[in-house]
Amino acid sequence: MNEIDPARRFSMNAVRKFDGPAESEAASGLNDVARQVASQYRRDTMSPIMVSGVLRMVEFALLFVSGLCLYFYYVGFFNYLAWQYPVTIAAASFLAVVLLDVTDSYQIAALMRPIASFGRVLLVWAGTFALMALTAFAMKMSEDYSRLLFGTWFVVGFVLIFGLRLVMSNLIRRWARDGRMERRAVIVGGGKSAEMLIRSVERQPYNDIRICGIFDDRGDKRSPPIVAGYPKLGTISE
Repeated sequence: MNEIDPARRFSMNAVRKFDGPAESEAASGLNDVARQVASQYRRDTMSPIMVSGVLRMVEFALLFVSGLCLYFYYVGFFNYLAWQYPVTIAAASFLAVVLLDVTDSYQIAALMRPIASFGRVLLVWAGTFALMALTAFAMKMSEDYSRLLFGTWFVVGFVLIFGLRLVMSNLIRRWARDGRMERRAVIVGGGKSAEMLIRSVERQPYNDIRICGIFDDRGDKRSPPIVAGYPKLGTISE
């Protein structure tokens, strides 16, 4: 019995969130047509999850190192609050990355449109500093920290984050054009429902999902061999 919820079978979220078997696990039972289609795609691809994961680490490192450098410049080499400053800078950098993740700022669609996500990133960075200020006030330590240091870090940190995202946008677009970074999907089941899903995917701006074809157990009379320009590659068991 098919346990896939029919309400979710043909939806954008189902395609985006589907976590199927690796290519090597599924390729053994493919017919000649499906294998020929699969061979047309590049194998040296990069996962969007990997790219966004690396970006998280790079942004954390940029924020932490820039904050630490400003601390050394304005305060000196561990001359004052020797461990409090580094810990605060590390905590703020980590919090910023977490908040960016919570607000979906590491989604490929957001990374490909840095100008559109400008306000979101600025709000997250400002919110990080607001939480830092509230924490310092609650711990009665707000007078101990340099406002000039953190004011400068706010500007420098945001410039670094946004500049990196501009660079990443160009890289992601290039990788997408070269076919090195894309999510490949197959449609299970044909007919009008499959056509509606395909049209919905194709209409998405900055879409990174490439549909390879359709798998359906039904014959050509009940399920057309080509739906929205995509061929039927085989049965569901394949």
